[in-house]
Amino acid sequence: MENQLIAGRVFVNGVYDEPTVLNRGMLQPSMCIVLQGRKKMLIGDNVTEYGPGSYSLAAVDMPVSGQVTQASESAPYYGVRIDLDSKEIADLIVSLQITLPEKQHEASNAGAWVTQSDEALQESFLRLVTAPAGSAFWKQTLVWTQGKGVGEALAWIKRHFAEPLKIDELAKRVGMSSSSLHHRFKALTVMSPLQYQKQIRLLEARRLLLSGSLDVANVAWLVGYESPSQFNREYRRSFGAAPLQDVETLRQMGVTL
Repeated sequence: MENQLIAGRVFVNGVYDEPTVLNRGMLQPSMCIVLQGRKKMLIGDNVTEYGPGSYSLAAVDMPVSGQVTQASESAPYYGVRIDLDSKEIADLIVSLQITLPEKQHEASNAGAWVTQSDEALQESFLRLVTAPAGSAFWKQTLVWTQGKGVGEALAWIKRHFAEPLKIDELAKRVGMSSSSLHHRFKALTVMSPLQYQKQIRLLEARRLLLSGSLDVANVAWLVGYESPSQFNREYRRSFGAAPLQDVETLRQMGVTL
């Protein structure tokens, strides 16, 4: 069972009384603290399993995979998510002239990571930006104040994911060299711009197929594939099953996207 109890921008993002299957999705800028149980997250090629007191923190939209690995009726998994507005936080950092802590988190180049919270952090979201991992979050949210750069490239790909992606043209659009864009983009999202676009395409295709209104060929075309066979191959590689088989499994599980 999954609840969404809204109190401002804080959500009860998961209450599960048994482990879940590995599921792929788009992690939006947010912090999710595990209060009970354990969870596994795949960010790029890095797999992290974490439990009570640990939290995931995302500064940008990231395609990830997640799975609850420890939960039971007597001790269900329980997590709380705080959605974040990167632009608002970046504006706050700039307006208050906050300086970055000298201690840098080891994952400070990534756009999402998992780390352990301290007691004060669990009591107040404000302490988030003063914890060791806070400097990493500041660093990535500040990209939104630059006007152009990786943040703008991310936003453009999300809006135009079905269009052909030419790195040279995208780099020119955001005022960067092609090599600089590729390097900084991969450092932030742990994937190249083309891989990022592919993940968005496949997640949207899965959502469209689950809606039941379109067939596989039309969905492939709508998300930007010219070849249904290529779409089928990449879908199977990403989700572990052919499109119709995967969607049927999701429906039997009662999953909605």
